[in-house]
Amino acid sequence: MRIKNICNNEITIKPKGCDFMNYNETVDKVMVLLKEKGVCFSSQQSHRDCYESLRLFMEQRNEGYSDAIRESWLAYIKNELHRQRCAVWLQYAYQLEEMDSTGIISDRRLYLNRSNYDKLPTLWRKDLDVYLDDCSSRYTVRTLQLIRIYCSEGLLFLDDMGVHDITDVIYDAAIKLIGTKMYCCDDTKAMILNNTARMIRFYGEKGLCPMNYSFVFNCQIYPHIGEVSGFSDQNRMVLDKITDVTMSADEFYKSVTPFIELLESHGYVGTTLKLARHALTALYLFLDMHFFGFHQDIMWIWFAEISRTIGHSWLHWRRVLKFYEDYTLSGDIHPDGKYRYNPVVFDELPSWCKEAISGLLDQKRREFRDAGTIKSYRCSCTRFCRFLVDHGFESFNQLSPTVIKEFSSHDEHTTFHGRAGCFVIVRAFLRYLDEKGYTDNHGLDACLMSGTAPQDKIIDVLSDEQLQRIHAFRTEHNEPIELRDIAIVLLGLRTGLRACDILALRFQDIDWKNRHISIVMKKTKMQITLPMPVGAGNAIYSYITSGRPKASTEYIFVRSKAPYGKLTGKVCTKALYRILPERKDVKSGGFHVTRRTFATNLLRNHAGIDDVMDTLGHRDPTSVMKYLLLDVERSRKCGLSLDSAGILMEGGLA
Repeated sequence: MRIKNICNNEITIKPKGCDFMNYNETVDKVMVLLKEKGVCFSSQQSHRDCYESLRLFMEQRNEGYSDAIRESWLAYIKNELHRQRCAVWLQYAYQLEEMDSTGIISDRRLYLNRSNYDKLPTLWRKDLDVYLDDCSSRYTVRTLQLIRIYCSEGLLFLDDMGVHDITDVIYDAAIKLIGTKMYCCDDTKAMILNNTARMIRFYGEKGLCPMNYSFVFNCQIYPHIGEVSGFSDQNRMVLDKITDVTMSADEFYKSVTPFIELLESHGYVGTTLKLARHALTALYLFLDMHFFGFHQDIMWIWFAEISRTIGHSWLHWRRVLKFYEDYTLSGDIHPDGKYRYNPVVFDELPSWCKEAISGLLDQKRREFRDAGTIKSYRCSCTRFCRFLVDHGFESFNQLSPTVIKEFSSHDEHTTFHGRAGCFVIVRAFLRYLDEKGYTDNHGLDACLMSGTAPQDKIIDVLSDEQLQRIHAFRTEHNEPIELRDIAIVLLGLRTGLRACDILALRFQDIDWKNRHISIVMKKTKMQITLPMPVGAGNAIYSYITSGRPKASTEYIFVRSKAPYGKLTGKVCTKALYRILPERKDVKSGGFHVTRRTFATNLLRNHAGIDDVMDTLGHRDPTSVMKYLLLDVERSRKCGLSLDSAGILMEGGLA
């Protein structure tokens, strides 16, 4: 029994999120065209059945025609009809869409009984035959059939755009082909574009057309190429002014492969290598399409404009591009380097500010201050100078107690300790300005109050139960990162070394034969030699032999992923957290607790103050005295009787 003729029921449909479509009217146009083209009666009837089925499906759901409703309908009829009929009806649906959007159905989509290969013009068919002949030695018969189908579809679209030969292919044609509505699913479109790209690349290798045109067809690269016309006015103006390019676009592309090889030599694999080639290929296409050469500023403007299309991986893109910038400048990359991507406030200060700050920083470097201390000085001094510049000052001679007081009232630190730390540095800067003659107003440093009241804290150490769990972790876990974690934590517990000294530990620092460790402590610059406990030594050996990546660096503890360089940051604290997760909720519960636990255990085992000082590398005994508070047994011996203190028991409560 035939499905009833759809003309008996007039419906007008406005799809959700789509342009207005009069479904019945569009169907009528298709049926009229079928008659005009002389399509056989059985095909016309099959069209009617298809469109009636689709109309009933939409009526039942009270929805208009859309991509989503088409896919839902297709999933529904797959359970009712033969697979071949479902495939044909899907093409009928695409014919309906093409009629609605263009007012006509192309012959290649209308005559389904004739292959697209047979519809190809002579020149394109000849080019495709040469390509298929080259592929025949590498692919199966079925794969060759699919290549011919997908390539034929892509070439027909190019022919519609006026590209009638492989030598006519240009960027504009490739971009138009990507944006063309092909009336098929996304996967099919991707196959059409990819196979067309491979064919163009084949002829590019023969020199008949630029091979780079084929890269545009990559659906993953194309969104990241960018178009200058879509850039901001400011960035377009900057691009127009850049004339001293570093290299041509073609030279830039030739440098991509050596750069990838350099990344491999530094131990990078997988995602980073793929991303580097992907990003630099997109940048090359942008340069080539717009007739630009390579310049670092062009690269960063391009990245700023296309970053919105990248998603969450923009940070990875930025680091890869920074690596390439290093490569162009020095021929190498610096995987362990910390890059600055935003303007440095210090660099934006006027010369009279930068000269004074630089002088103070040089003085602190001569005093062998740590890099972190130098950074704190630069930050606080820059903050003070920024305040002066923002308030219209042009020299330090304009400083007065009133200005210092106003700076103090405008400080943005949210904690007392942060505020006090900043003011201590600014006071030192004011004294430096006075000493060097930058200001005639003396004693300004006294106008800024700083410092905190002395306070004692209860020393936080690991409990016996936590120490037992650490030892249990060592016997139960054997993954590379777990082996590194336990070696780091045991070193802290058994030697009292700071995190910075553990991460800086080198192979030559360990004397395995005599079982001791010799280092120069980073904080105090003191050289110490410590016995290496058996448990810590075994943990280090297990990590070196079973967990450490094969890296040429001299440092024992390295990253688990490329680049296999020295570890930095909070690695030791994170290692402790992975073993003892509850430490995350303890205020100031970082890795330094292992050093405090080590010192406390020394005192509990009746070690003298001098011995603890030597082991910890301390110069001042006051820093060790606080650990005595946890020595319960000795604390009990310090108790005084009430009689000796002159306190009487008389008058107590009954």
